[in-house]
Amino acid sequence: MHDFFGDLILIDARYDCYLLWSKGASMPLRIVVLFVVAPLFLLVGYFAYSEIAKQRALHMRSGHTAQTAREDSAISDMIHELQRERGFSVGYVSSDGLSFPDELTQQRDRTDQTIASALSGIDLIAVDHREEFDRVVACLQTLTRVRQRIDGWDENGQRIIEEVINSYTRLIDPLLALAQASTGSDRSTEYHALRQARFLISSAKEKAGLERATGAAGVVMVYSLSMQEELTSLRREQLATLSEVDAIKGSSAWLPTLQRTRQYVALDDLHEIILSADATTDSLPFTRTQWFAASTAWIDLLRQEEAAVTAELVFLASQLEQETASQLTELIWFSVFAAFTAAAFVVVALK
Repeated sequence: MHDFFGDLILIDARYDCYLLWSKGASMPLRIVVLFVVAPLFLLVGYFAYSEIAKQRALHMRSGHTAQTAREDSAISDMIHELQRERGFSVGYVSSDGLSFPDELTQQRDRTDQTIASALSGIDLIAVDHREEFDRVVACLQTLTRVRQRIDGWDENGQRIIEEVINSYTRLIDPLLALAQASTGSDRSTEYHALRQARFLISSAKEKAGLERATGAAGVVMVYSLSMQEELTSLRREQLATLSEVDAIKGSSAWLPTLQRTRQYVALDDLHEIILSADATTDSLPFTRTQWFAASTAWIDLLRQEEAAVTAELVFLASQLEQETASQLTELIWFSVFAAFTAAAFVVVALK
């Protein structure tokens, strides 16, 4: 009997110990959740934050790229309008004020509007290339004096024509230098290669502008041998620059196609007449208006090619900006969903 009751007491004591142990067994589980699951949750959160930060930086860079593309376009617009004004100015002066008076007035207003709009919107390039940008601003401030000089000219025609050409060229060269500094030399991606192509087309267009101005002056004066050589050099430099665009595009068909256009052929025919003319002749079988029209048509064609590349650049930059923005948004929403899911798991596990 004594052994029986003793065994009951022993069993009851063991049962009480079991109950105490089972009640206390849930405490280590909560500690496991807090010290194992929670740190894992924090680690996942850290990696999510890191990825969001990287994606945000990528989005900011793509926005910088898109803005730079637009600012590059603004620089091209300034160059183009100054080139047009130079052409009208040379035509005006070389005709003793009879040609292009109204066109010159309208072009000056257009140039002023383009410069004001462009300079107010060039922020990133101005910061990244402060020295070149400041030089541009300083040079453009002399534009009023250049115009006053043209309006009040009273000297030998040839001398004032050369002065007009040189004055506008001194305005355009700093803009080309700013465009070149902004473009750089990187051709590793389609976007950067297109930037190179646009700058080269812009450079060729500047040579075409000088060609127009030089030729307009030559139609009035006697075509000297030095002027023939200068026109030949300008034409050769244009073709050399444009052939680089072919190389960038990875095709040898772009420039030959350009050379088959009526704009190129018409101007090339006038070049042949000039080169075959006697340097002592008093006149040429075409007028200043014909030369100006042919050279302007060629410049406008180059401007179209430049604008097409610019549009493609802006599209690529905007597309990249949109894609990175979409990826950033998706990553943020995924991270938020993962955070709520992990938080819900922890709450359930702690109950």
